[in-house]
Amino acid sequence: MATYRTYREIADELGVSIDTIRRNVRSQKKELNLEPLKRKTPSSKGALVACLSSDDAENLIRYYKNRGHTKSELNNNRNYGFFYLIQLIPEFQPNRVKIGFADDVDKRFKEHQTASPTAKLVGHWPCKRAWDQAAMDSIARTDCKYVLNEVYEGDIKEFKRRADEFFAIMPDPTTKIELSDYSPLKKE
Repeated sequence: MATYRTYREIADELGVSIDTIRRNVRSQKKELNLEPLKRKTPSSKGALVACLSSDDAENLIRYYKNRGHTKSELNNNRNYGFFYLIQLIPEFQPNRVKIGFADDVDKRFKEHQTASPTAKLVGHWPCKRAWDQAAMDSIARTDCKYVLNEVYEGDIKEFKRRADEFFAIMPDPTTKIELSDYSPLKKE
């Protein structure tokens, strides 16, 4: 009997994608004391596949079932975070900014500082993941030029002003809308 369960098996049991399991193992690793493994399985043709011990797998499954996660909530475990503006190289290109979404803005900023030690965090706002593209389109809608990979050139103060305006009209990203009594998502 196997002493492990593959991410695929766990995903199938919960009715989610294998990427969802990867993401949730990563995000819950510390809290649930999970130890990801790599194992060869009969169906993997000699390749190593991502697994959890049987105990860790049951712990993860129980955790989500006890918390009452629906399939869509599990797939969107990180459905909100922060939208950010980072001035990449202020001393050489003061009008160049990276705009984007991150689950952890401090961690993302530190990652940018690895390549650009003098980078400056211009601002960040609570944001639903689903708002990312709309926020980017709104902030870069005028008076700027696209460089590459969410990097733009333009007036930094204007980028920040447009971001402030955009997020001022958005609701708290963690607000949940109450389900109708007639919704098929409502639990009995």
